[in-house]
Amino acid sequence: MSFLDDLTQEDRNVLVSLPYRVGLMVSQSDTTGGNEADDIELQALSNILNGYAQEVFGAETVQYIISETISQKDKWPDWANNLDGVVRDCHRAIDILSEAVDEKEVSAFKQHLIDIGESVAMAFREYENLSFFKKIMLYRDYLKDKKLAIQQKKAIKNWDQFLNISLDERNALRAIAGALNTTYI
Repeated sequence: MSFLDDLTQEDRNVLVSLPYRVGLMVSQSDTTGGNEADDIELQALSNILNGYAQEVFGAETVQYIISETISQKDKWPDWANNLDGVVRDCHRAIDILSEAVDEKEVSAFKQHLIDIGESVAMAFREYENLSFFKKIMLYRDYLKDKKLAIQQKKAIKNWDQFLNISLDERNALRAIAGALNTTYI
């Protein structure tokens, strides 16, 4: 028996749909890659969810939730129609989890949601054939993020990783992180 069994169906749906919806929100935040990007990012989303569902040494709460996300794959098309509420549901999910599990498990859930979104964003590089001016502007943004990561003692992305995440995807990740009461760099 899982803590999910003690939740209302509505709260359970929020938690279980969120890992998929977060990844899809990030994917759909940037349309520059077209269908090719969508296909690659959706495959990455499916792969990462399957990986987390099978994670043996990870957070038990996250594993339960994402296992349920995978078992309800038939609902993914319906969940795709409800991306406008992702940020609101991130707030709500943290409230739900905070009442049901300890803070360590809540933190793990937050981090997994960010990791899912970032993995989807990194699956396809939207930035190709950049002008010199655009490269300079992006590099300036990269240096700002790098400085912030150092200050906050977070992992630093290399230049190639940074280029794999478009500005629209980065903004979606930051909105999700803000809703989870954490930061994204």
